[in-house]
Amino acid sequence: MATAVAYSARAAVFAAPAAVHTFINVIAPSGHGLTLVEFDIAFDGVTASAVPCFVELCQSTQATAGTAGLSTAPVQIRGRATSGQAPTAGYNYTAEPTALTVVKSWYVSPNGGVLVYQSALGREVECDSSGGTIKAIALRITPTAAVNVTGNMEVENL
Repeated sequence: MATAVAYSARAAVFAAPAAVHTFINVIAPSGHGLTLVEFDIAFDGVTASAVPCFVELCQSTQATAGTAGLSTAPVQIRGRATSGQAPTAGYNYTAEPTALTVVKSWYVSPNGGVLVYQSALGREVECDSSGGTIKAIALRITPTAAVNVTGNMEVENL
């Protein structure tokens, strides 16, 4: 049985503003869709009474690409060589990509809160290849106060 090619995109620690904000966005390469295998997100707040941060898992049409504050090169973590078919990714967006459709959401404590999400086999969130309608998978956060955040998103090529 062939092993799917998988990539991990990492968002280094950054100070997230107290506003709706695309945390990380992974964009499908040409000719391949993506399926979400896992993501994690962690906050380093120290106030026990802090209001929880709203975390949303989204699909994006990339109608507008938005502006990533930083880019991150997804690292291949399993599977055979792909001849340049790796996804691209960015994080800490200063202008939001569009159009985002929320597919799942959670409240996470910013007081050292951590969320690890593993997709159930056969029930993964997916996106099309870069030529399709749904071109990316993103995490969007809404902290109520500035807080540092970090995390990862693992995807497989379809």
